[in-house]
Amino acid sequence: MGVSRGSLRNVASLAERTPIDTSGAAGSGTADSALGVLRRLALPVYLPITASTLGVGVLVPVLPLYLTESGLSIAFTSLILAAVGVGAFIGGLPAGAVIARVGSQRILDWSLAVLALSTMLLGATTFALALVVLRMAAGAANVSIRLSRQTYITRRVARQVRGRSMALIGGAFRLSMFVGPLLGGVLADTIGFAWTFLVAGLLSGAGLVPALLSRRDPLPALDGRERPARPAPLLASLRRHLRLLLTAGVVPLLVMTAREGRYVVLPLIGDDLGLSAAGVGAVVAIGTAADLLLFPVAGWIMDRWGRLAAMIPAFGLIAVGLLLLGVADSTSAVIVAGVVMGVGNGLSAGTMLTLGSDLAPADATSQFLAGIAVMQDIGRITGPLVVGLVGAWLGLGAASIALACVLGLAVLWLLAVIGETSRRPAAAPLS
Repeated sequence: MGVSRGSLRNVASLAERTPIDTSGAAGSGTADSALGVLRRLALPVYLPITASTLGVGVLVPVLPLYLTESGLSIAFTSLILAAVGVGAFIGGLPAGAVIARVGSQRILDWSLAVLALSTMLLGATTFALALVVLRMAAGAANVSIRLSRQTYITRRVARQVRGRSMALIGGAFRLSMFVGPLLGGVLADTIGFAWTFLVAGLLSGAGLVPALLSRRDPLPALDGRERPARPAPLLASLRRHLRLLLTAGVVPLLVMTAREGRYVVLPLIGDDLGLSAAGVGAVVAIGTAADLLLFPVAGWIMDRWGRLAAMIPAFGLIAVGLLLLGVADSTSAVIVAGVVMGVGNGLSAGTMLTLGSDLAPADATSQFLAGIAVMQDIGRITGPLVVGLVGAWLGLGAASIALACVLGLAVLWLLAVIGETSRRPAAAPLS
C-alpha cells in the first residue's frame, strides 16, 4: 500500500549527503537554468499567490474589529474567525480531487474568483450565518489555491530546483502577511470597513491577471501531460497510498502544531511579563523580519545540500526559541526567544511543501498533496489546544516547552522514518 515494512528505517544516511548538482536540467526536461525556471514560475505561481495572500492579510486586523463593532458577541466573532480554518479543512480533499480532473490551472482561476467575491461581500452583511458561509468559502478557496500551485510545481519542476521553488511560495506568504495587515489597518481608518473589504477582494482577484497571462507560455509538465489521463477516484487514491500518506503527514501535523501554538503562547507569556500589546506586536514583527530575510536561504539549502539540511536546523531553532520562551523571566528574554523562532521559521520556508512534493506519487499527485494538507490543517487545531490544556494544567512556560517537545518529535520522525527525500525516486516507497 505504498510503504514497505522497512518504512521505520531512514531512507538515506545523513553521512552520505553531498551537494546536489544544479547545473543540469532544472525544469521540465529542458536545459533551463534554475533562475530561468523560477522566472517562468512568476506569472503562474508567485504573483497569484502574492495577490491572494495580500488580500487575506488585509483582513487580519480588520475583520475582528468589524465583527465586534457590528455588535456581534465574542462567541459569534470567534465562530466566524474560525470558519476559514474549517473551510480549509473541509475543502482540502475535494480540491485535490478536482485538480486531478480539471487541472491545476482551471481550479486556480475558480478559487481566486471565489476568494475575491467572498471577501468583497463581507461588508454587505452582519448576519452571522452568512459571514460563516463566506469565510468557509474563503478557506476552501485558500487551500485550493495553495494545492493547485504545489501540484503545478510538483509536475513541472525537477527536484534540483524544487526547494527554491517552494521556498519562494513561503516567501510570498510571509511578504503578503507582513504588508497586508499594515495596509488593512490604514485602509480601515481612512475609507471604512466596507470599502476595505472591497479593496481586499480586488487584491485577491488581481491574481487572475498573471494566472491568465501565464497560459501564453506555460511551463511544460515533466511527463508531458497536464494531469494523469484517467485520474483515479479520490478515496481509491488515498487508500492505495494510505501508509505513505500517514507516514509523511506526521511531520506537517507536528510542525504546524508547534507553529500555531507559538502564535498563542508568545503573546500570553509576553502579557504575563508586562509587555503591552504594542510590545508583543513588535516582538512578532522582529521575528517576521527574520522570516523575510531568510526564506531564500531555505530553498538554496534544500536544493544544494538536501531537505534535511534545511529542516533539522530550522525546526531545531524554533524548538530552542520555544524553550527559551518557556523559561523567560524578562521582556528581553521574550525578544530573544522571538528572534530565534523567527530565524528558524525563515529557514523552514517551503519545507513542508517540498516534503509533500518529493513524496507525492505520480499517479495521485494532487490527491496525495490534499491529504497532506488536511493533516497539516489538523495541526492548526491542535496547536492552540496544546497551549490551552498544558497551560491550564502546568502554566504557560510548560506549554511553550511542550511545543518544543512536539518539534523534537518531528525532528526524530524526519531522521528515523522519512530520511532525505531529495534523491528518492518518484513513486518509490519509504524503505
